[in-house]
Amino acid sequence: MAMSPAVTSTRLPSLTGLRFVAAFGVFLCHVAVFVVAQTGEWRQLMILGLLGPVGVSLFFVLSGFVLTLSVRGTDTARGFWRRRIVKIYPSHLVVWVLLMVLAHGIGMPRPSVGAVTAPTLPGDVANAFLVQGLVPLPGIGLAGNGVAWSLTCELVFYLLFPWLLPRVKRIPERRLLVAAGITVAAAWSVPLLLTAVNGTLFGQGPPGGQISEQQLMFVYLFPLSRLPEFVLGMILARMHTGGRPVRVRAVASAALLCVTLLVGAATLPTPFLMAATTVVPVALLIRATAALDVHARRSLLRTPGMVFLGDISYAFYLVHATLIAAVLYYIGGGWGPAPVAAVSFAAALGVAWLLYTHVEQPCMRRFAAGRPRP
Repeated sequence: MAMSPAVTSTRLPSLTGLRFVAAFGVFLCHVAVFVVAQTGEWRQLMILGLLGPVGVSLFFVLSGFVLTLSVRGTDTARGFWRRRIVKIYPSHLVVWVLLMVLAHGIGMPRPSVGAVTAPTLPGDVANAFLVQGLVPLPGIGLAGNGVAWSLTCELVFYLLFPWLLPRVKRIPERRLLVAAGITVAAAWSVPLLLTAVNGTLFGQGPPGGQISEQQLMFVYLFPLSRLPEFVLGMILARMHTGGRPVRVRAVASAALLCVTLLVGAATLPTPFLMAATTVVPVALLIRATAALDVHARRSLLRTPGMVFLGDISYAFYLVHATLIAAVLYYIGGGWGPAPVAAVSFAAALGVAWLLYTHVEQPCMRRFAAGRPRP
């Protein structure tokens, strides 16, 4: 059965460049987390830890936006699912095998990526099949290649997309803003529910602060908790193709995102910083970035270098945490954060390029189209 007809697709290279900005934010977050965890130095770096949740939220909203723009009018659900699995799974499996060799064969410490409980073998296996986020238990949710938790969320989004798309397309134009507001409210409801259950609401306890592994799994890792961000991206795509004007430009949206993040960090409990606090500025930034290309405005994000970095951003995201941990373990013992970041970044770019050119692209060319009908 064919999916709903595609909306008119426009090439938006600035969004490709924006993907790397998001990936780089996650990279800086993990440099800060790993350096502080392993050396106990430069705790002021932990402000960079806020960039990781913002980058992941941007990924999720952008995923809904781009998929809604690019879905093929004659596509089937099975064809869509095949392309998305071929896109993400082979590269994930290669990196998972590499990490297992380093961790179990050589004994390199795991990149913790926020986990408190040590990863377990069942968790590693669940991570290999990208189902770990569906089992929110200590030692499983962040096992294996810890950053791959977000791929479990993406797989759930992909599974639901053929069902969600016709429903999002049936929303009347005049009600798109209301629908977007409902998804924002849904994103806020997750930490509100969590803090209500734990008896910690606004004004109680210090802003920011620690978040338990159980809280992290519910508010950050669980796919259904992140689904509102993906649906918001789909609604933004409808606004984009419907010609709804962009009121807040890209620079102003980025500035608003920074201010919102800093104010939220100073005033709100940590669960609200995982997505809710910044979801509106993230949405504004994506709409404004797409408008840069539509209106042919100047954009650093669509320069050839940024588009290339955006193309390899998925591979970069997959490998960066493992390489930061490897640099710290093998050669970064007495180094400060800046040298660790520089060497890790260069290594991650190189390995990401190899993964993109020798795994991701060949698999897409060979398997994404499926077998031709006789």
